Amino acid sequence: MPVRTPTPAISFRDAAFDPERSESFCLVLEISPETISLAVLDNLTNDFLAFEHYPLRKVADENTLAATLEQLSAQHEWLTNRFKRTDCILVTERFTLVPAALFDSASAAQYLRFNQPLAAHDEVLTDMLRQPDARNIYAVSENLTAVLRRQFTGIRFRHHLSPLIERTLSVNKNADGRRILVHIQQQRFDLLITDGGLLLLANTYRFQSAEDVAYYLLFACEQLRLNPEQVPVEIVGEIDPDSAIYKLLFKYVRHVKFGGRPVEARFTAGFGQLLTHWHFNLFALHYYA
Repeated sequence: MPVRTPTPAISFRDAAFDPERSESFCLVLEISPETISLAVLDNLTNDFLAFEHYPLRKVADENTLAATLEQLSAQHEWLTNRFKRTDCILVTERFTLVPAALFDSASAAQYLRFNQPLAAHDEVLTDMLRQPDARNIYAVSENLTAVLRRQFTGIRFRHHLSPLIERTLSVNKNADGRRILVHIQQQRFDLLITDGGLLLLANTYRFQSAEDVAYYLLFACEQLRLNPEQVPVEIVGEIDPDSAIYKLLFKYVRHVKFGGRPVEARFTAGFGQLLTHWHFNLFALHYYA
């Protein structure tokens, strides 16, 4: 079956971004089976200058995702230009965290197999996490990483939880008490629970309803003996304030609020059409990679 070129749901760029001078800018990407998102950053001024978001349809596996990405790149005006730096978030639920003191790079695939299935053509990647002093080990299709390396010279990969963990621990390292971060994307959400600079929980869940999200959150609170009426909960990701998820969580969690964009960055006028907690991970990647 031929692969369709995806159409952007959102696309804009500031006049300060000249694609012919792309080597002066940084490119950040987020690749998942449901969406492809990208942004351009001037890292000298910390201004985000361009953004595009592509919802994907009927992407059944990572090989189809690789073909879709290749098709998009081939027909895009400037996406395959050479950039100063290219960082890419790979969204996958096949991951595990290992304390740095116990980590042996030669055994990375073995660690992952304890918790996740591996296929013959998977590539096992590892992120170093500075804040929790751990390694995030994850697997993606070799076909997908090969396409990305062909299209983007010198690209650097990060698992989707890695910048979330680094950012959350960095922001809360001097905070008192336990805190919860909920990062919501299409049919998937990430749940982080921290206590100052300590990571207590980091997991990804599939959901079909608002009740699923509330159940997993409240179950995690029960297991860690947290009072949902007392623990602060921050929500980021692609969720609207009038969504059923937010309304339901607000019934059970007293201190719940939406997060904001990374304070290190600035955003040009086009970003005003996005809620400030949307695409949080994409904008945090450059600063917490």
